[in-house]
Amino acid sequence: MKKFFEGNLSLPISFWLFGFLGSALMGFVGMVLTQDAGLMRVVALPWHIFIVIGIWRSSNNYKGLKIFSILAKIMMVIWSLNFVAGLLLIIM
Repeated sequence: MKKFFEGNLSLPISFWLFGFLGSALMGFVGMVLTQDAGLMRVVALPWHIFIVIGIWRSSNNYKGLKIFSILAKIMMVIWSLNFVAGLLLIIM
């Protein structure tokens, strides 16, 4: 976890294992615990912040093709905008 958060894991492992699979698992656990899609986002908020920081740092350290680093950052922005939009729906 520390290596991920510091960006010291490879970008593919950070993105797919922590970002994609980890977020799917966190969403599932959140839904089981809360039975509410809005509250699930509140439960998952710390995880989302954690993965955005870890993946962003991994993309900064990525030594492969630059396009993958850029695409990972674009996805983090899109995921974050989607996440915030879901949180705002709870408030409204």
